[in-house]
Amino acid sequence: MRYHGRINPPLAPTRHHIPVLEIPAMPDHYDALILGAGPAGGGVASRLAKAGLNVAMTDSGPYGGTCPLTGCNPKKVLLGPADLSQMAAHMKGKGIICKPSVNWQELMAFKRTFTEPIPERAFKAYSQEGVTTLTGGGRFTGPDSVEIDGRELTADNIFICTGVRARPLSFPGAEHLIDNAGFLDMDELPEHIVLVGGGYIAMEFAAIAHYCGARVTVLQRSDAILRGFDNELSGLLMQAMRDAGITLLLNAPVQFVDKNGGRLRVCYGEEGNESVIADAVVNCAGRVPNIETLNLEAAGVETGPKGVQVKPTMQSVSNPKVWAVGDVADTPYELTPTAVLEAEVAVANVLDPAANRKADYTGIPTSCFTLPPLAACGLTVAQAAKQGIPHTVITQDLPSKFPWKRLGEQYGRSKVILDANREYILGAHILGHNAEEMINLFAMAIRNRISLDTLHSTYWAYPTCGYYIQYLVKE
Repeated sequence: MRYHGRINPPLAPTRHHIPVLEIPAMPDHYDALILGAGPAGGGVASRLAKAGLNVAMTDSGPYGGTCPLTGCNPKKVLLGPADLSQMAAHMKGKGIICKPSVNWQELMAFKRTFTEPIPERAFKAYSQEGVTTLTGGGRFTGPDSVEIDGRELTADNIFICTGVRARPLSFPGAEHLIDNAGFLDMDELPEHIVLVGGGYIAMEFAAIAHYCGARVTVLQRSDAILRGFDNELSGLLMQAMRDAGITLLLNAPVQFVDKNGGRLRVCYGEEGNESVIADAVVNCAGRVPNIETLNLEAAGVETGPKGVQVKPTMQSVSNPKVWAVGDVADTPYELTPTAVLEAEVAVANVLDPAANRKADYTGIPTSCFTLPPLAACGLTVAQAAKQGIPHTVITQDLPSKFPWKRLGEQYGRSKVILDANREYILGAHILGHNAEEMINLFAMAIRNRISLDTLHSTYWAYPTCGYYIQYLVKE
């Protein structure tokens, strides 16, 4: 079997090609220079160019960024057949006779119809908007200067939008692991795959691989998965995944990986005394800011554990000429919607510094596309308690309710946090079919402070999952 990707993959995947264009002589100075051509960088570049600024953008890899190329979008494509497979398994004995099988090669070819056109399309689109599109990684040479492919450029505003990358692992044999990009571009599905980690990526890949036909083992070094979500719901998800046949081990840190014939032996546990033989091992142990080659010291840009330290305006705390937007910024979320939000905020402040617009993360929804999916928005119970906010918690089991019962769902739960007077929603957490869609309605309610009276006065389509929101917010 052939796998693509390494622990630190090449910045320009061979399947993506950036067109070679005749680029006219360029000025050495720009109103704005953007490092990174993903959703964050693209959001900044397009808006500033449309406002009439002289804008340049560069990327060391293909234009498009992680989400459309090696993250959100290809993951969702691969999840489609997995979702069908899970639904068929739940309906066995209820009208479905056999579980569908997945042709991984055909699925991968379908996925590439989404990813392969993006780099060239994005490159041309930005050029047509008036953005000077460059290729190559940027390296700061001063507070307002960046070297790109041997040429030094200066700008009034420099935007760091370089995203995040797979966290390097230091145990012996880590070089044998592939990362998220490698998993999402495998030509064949391994017979047995080991996922190292217990966050979004590990849980989502576990669902995809299992329901597409692989044997899956998840090794999580700590005692819980998906720590950013409600503990009760993430624990129920873990139970659902185990019940489906996924081996999910906690307190199982990997000590080393070595070759075992044509396969890989993964030794784990505190002493490394436990082992499992796999055909592929994937690094799902989190992401780190992609800033190691930027020479931020030359620009006096301060960083924290999660990336470039910024003000609520998205301006660097230590260099007013430098901004950071998206996953690379030390902000609460690493999500495409927040990258768009932060791009809007940064652009507004560049165009009108007196506006002093600040990023408002109220009601930002997030979903883990597991099977069943897990989604959240607003405060958790623990956060409400820690902040001393009087509140009421309403918990409902979903498998007994029609939209989930008709699908044979066995695991599902909602948990909604209301203010003490039961007038507004403070937080919502859902595990179960369609959770990733339902959470958007809760996000709208939380961000816009829509009252429960308004929700109850709304007439919802029946019978749908959304119809049951009115019941999830009352006992």
